[in-house]
Amino acid sequence: MSKVQTNKSSSFIGILSNLIKAAGPMGGRLRMSLILILLSSVFQGAAYTCFYPIFMNIGKGKPEQVWFYIWIALGFVVISAICRWIGQDYDYGGFSSQAQYDLRKRQGEKLREMPLEFLSNKRSGKWSAVISNNVDEVISYTITVSSLMMYGVITPISVGLMTFFFDWKIAIVILILFPVIIPLYRWRKPAYDRGMYYLNEVHSELNAESIEFIQGLPVLKASNGIERIVARLNKSIDKVREVQIFGHGKGSTPNLIITSALEVGMLVSLGLGILFVLKADSNMMVMTALMIIVIRFSELISSFVPMTMIFSLMEAGYKQITAMLTAPVLEVKTPQAKPTSYGIEFKEVDFYYEDAQEKTLSNINLSIAPKSIVALVGPSGSGKTTLARMIMRYADCQKGSISIGGVDITNLSQNDLLSMISVVFQEVYLFDDTIGNNIRMAKPTATQEEIIDAARRAQCHDFISQLPKGYDTPIGDMGNTLSGGERQRISIARALLKNSPIVILDEPTSSLDSLSELAVQRAIDELVKEKIVIIIAHRLSTVRGADKICVLEKGQIVEEGTHEALMIKQGKYCDLWEAEKQIEALF
Repeated sequence: MSKVQTNKSSSFIGILSNLIKAAGPMGGRLRMSLILILLSSVFQGAAYTCFYPIFMNIGKGKPEQVWFYIWIALGFVVISAICRWIGQDYDYGGFSSQAQYDLRKRQGEKLREMPLEFLSNKRSGKWSAVISNNVDEVISYTITVSSLMMYGVITPISVGLMTFFFDWKIAIVILILFPVIIPLYRWRKPAYDRGMYYLNEVHSELNAESIEFIQGLPVLKASNGIERIVARLNKSIDKVREVQIFGHGKGSTPNLIITSALEVGMLVSLGLGILFVLKADSNMMVMTALMIIVIRFSELISSFVPMTMIFSLMEAGYKQITAMLTAPVLEVKTPQAKPTSYGIEFKEVDFYYEDAQEKTLSNINLSIAPKSIVALVGPSGSGKTTLARMIMRYADCQKGSISIGGVDITNLSQNDLLSMISVVFQEVYLFDDTIGNNIRMAKPTATQEEIIDAARRAQCHDFISQLPKGYDTPIGDMGNTLSGGERQRISIARALLKNSPIVILDEPTSSLDSLSELAVQRAIDELVKEKIVIIIAHRLSTVRGADKICVLEKGQIVEEGTHEALMIKQGKYCDLWEAEKQIEALF
């Protein structure tokens, strides 16, 4: 097992502090609940301490004193129960669920603020694991696990300290366990943390592989590529098994040492108590009280080892959540108002991906006039898609600037910037919701009439109306119940409803049949009226009428002009055009 760098382990108090931070607005309520449970464990200890004077006075034949301490013990039990009841209301009263809700909302907001480049470098399954599993690990079990830890540690310590008021020898007998427990816990905790870190990582990887496998299953079956992906999934499953086996193997001996030390400590406590009785330093009734206390403590302390492991799991989950919430965001440098004109300007833009050997975009200078159509063409990997994405602030360029209406896009909020841009991708993503809600996503306040109007203009109202539930028809996960052309027209309806002045098209008709292409092209014609249109072209014949065609090669614009001007130039564009015509002639 290779070693990885993990963050420094936190103390028990440090972990609780982190869990309170994770609870966000509910952190104050969680802190109060933890304090109440702490008080409950102390009062529970006070109740157990009363066993000593009760049995001592039984031995001395003093019933009045016996009943006095019984009533005191009952009072402590009632106070302990009340504190525990109110403290656990954090779970039962819905505060824990609210904390999960708030944390997931914060994560959702964070995802919106992250650069798309950063998001695309991480597998969606890993983000899913952080939002789902890690939030559950950190929030759901905080009170339950903290309670068990406090009752297992604070209660016995409280009994030991309070017993000093009655008999310092018995107090030492009770407290003798803890000089053993604490060093063993501190010795073992870093190993727990490393183990849970490894386990968290491989579980996230398995989650990512599982989601990818399920989503890609139709394509995998059709392409006969399922064996390779199944092998990857099995490899992730094997990793989880190996980490679990490794953890059990490495942890068994230390866990046995800690458990044995606790058991030996309790036997020593009993042995010392017997020794005191034999030497007549204490009577048999005191010994009875001591045995009751030690046996009860054995039940509480027996949960110590598994609880420390669960705390390490919670800490590992917290670190994953923190890593997500502290990830880089697209900051607004000098906030400016949303522009009223929409010409786009690239000035000497350089962009490269982290760890890339070469620039993805190099010295890009490009002006796009309002209400014009610009096509980006070039071989695969030339930078067409990245250039179009940069307008949406996919990532910040390392050199140069990009502006809309004279305003640098780094000075615009994400909401303002994205409100000006509609995108129709080649691969359409629809959510597992109704058709109407998928269209409404572009404008949450849209009326039903506005949605229908957008659908009509996108050439999809007729087929939607023929569905059993019309616009209320669920479309299934990722829209898989619809054809490619239907999905594409719904995405165009969404863009029409948004009515943004800038439209980016990733040639949405390239993978459709002739009839679907015709319907989609009519929808696109409606969409692009009076707008800036940027087309990522895969077929040159579809952009022949563009106002400007930019030819990219190795991240640079090598040619620029209309179709006719570029053909006269007899350069790279002409070569691409001739190559496309030769391919068409073969079919």
